[in-house]
Amino acid sequence: MKKGFTVIEILIAMMLLFTAIGFVNITIRAFNNYQRKSESYQNFYITALSVKDLMEIKDFDTKKTFRGILNGIDYMVSVKELIKEKNYILDLEQATASNDGNFFITLYLLEMKLHDENIEKKYRFYLTREKIIHIFSEVEREEI
Repeated sequence: MKKGFTVIEILIAMMLLFTAIGFVNITIRAFNNYQRKSESYQNFYITALSVKDLMEIKDFDTKKTFRGILNGIDYMVSVKELIKEKNYILDLEQATASNDGNFFITLYLLEMKLHDENIEKKYRFYLTREKIIHIFSEVEREEI
């Protein structure tokens, strides 16, 4: 009996080695693609929250659509006014609630579309705003 490997044994070992290397390569590529997508989605969500923060200082009375670029991502935000009411004041002497507050409270719906060259995402946020309609006098401030 001869010592050593035959050509067939060496070919089988090489085939097994190359197959294992191929599977490792495919796994690493899939992991890198998943990681890249995850970072991209995270960047989109951070950008959406940043745009929401920017929208808190914008004037909605004159403009209902806003566009721009932030973090390399194009965004478009449309603003819809949902509800606008005065705040409620509870009259402690009477058991009823009345809607005669000193503020208008408005609820807005912000619909965002964010996109770059590969991905497009949509987000929806709600935003409230208060507007003073009655300035307190010195006598009213003392009563409060």
